[in-house]
Amino acid sequence: MSRLVFGWLTSLMAATPLRLGYFLADALTEVHFRLFPARRHAALANLAVMLPRADRATRLGLVRRMMRSYNRMMFEFFRLPHMTRAELFGAVEVEGREHLEQAVARGRGVIATGCHVGNWELGGVMVAHWGYVLHAVAGVQFGRWLTPAVREAKTELAIHTISPEDGFRSILRALEHNEIVALMVDGDVYRHGVTVDFFGRETRFPAGPGVLAQRTGALIVCGLCERLGPGRFRFILEPALDPARFESAAALNAAVAAATERHIRARIDQWCIFQPLWETVPAAEHEPAGAAERARA
Repeated sequence: MSRLVFGWLTSLMAATPLRLGYFLADALTEVHFRLFPARRHAALANLAVMLPRADRATRLGLVRRMMRSYNRMMFEFFRLPHMTRAELFGAVEVEGREHLEQAVARGRGVIATGCHVGNWELGGVMVAHWGYVLHAVAGVQFGRWLTPAVREAKTELAIHTISPEDGFRSILRALEHNEIVALMVDGDVYRHGVTVDFFGRETRFPAGPGVLAQRTGALIVCGLCERLGPGRFRFILEPALDPARFESAAALNAAVAAATERHIRARIDQWCIFQPLWETVPAAEHEPAGAAERARA
């Protein structure tokens, strides 16, 4: 049933004129803002850490824009399976493709890190269309009910999904074959991760990028796919981080965290994370039971 619903949604979004789709996504921003208080409170709590000098009105305005960006991303995501190669390449500007090419040429695999800015799914589709074998590490996406359909759709887009339960073995195998492993490094509370400085606060961060790079010699390429306007994007890939130039996995993870913070800070209104990242900041006091689960994007 989930595959039938997913197929219906992708067909409907693909048939919707671009201007109309964005109009509806924007029009539903206030609905998103009002009907999902746990998401609203979580975003406000995060912004209190990230922008401590901003007043509440400024933060509320940012939350609305973040929710608008998420609505737009959902519309774009469900259109993806029906986009032609020409449409995709025509919609996305690329900066730094040479950094990925040079990293792959080294022959030890590549760890691509990203964050939930703009349309993060589009970047992976671009890499797959360039002919690289891409493995995306992802857990639940768009709810447990739709996750199998989403993974199937990604397979059809030449993106292989690795679940966190698969462990490091599948990731190591991909890197040994000189393939690309994509890791999202924001948007979760990594209780078993490492501590880094993130927006001026000690934050739990995934240990994977640094540990994997130090163990395999794979280079790390940090990137993002920002939205320039309706149906227009810029995919940015930064120069690779070489693990040989860092004294430890911790130092390498700190560099990844710094790049991620820079990416988010410059486009904070496109950052689509709606759960609290800092446990010391109360995000959703007095929320009903189950609200925290609904807050997960």
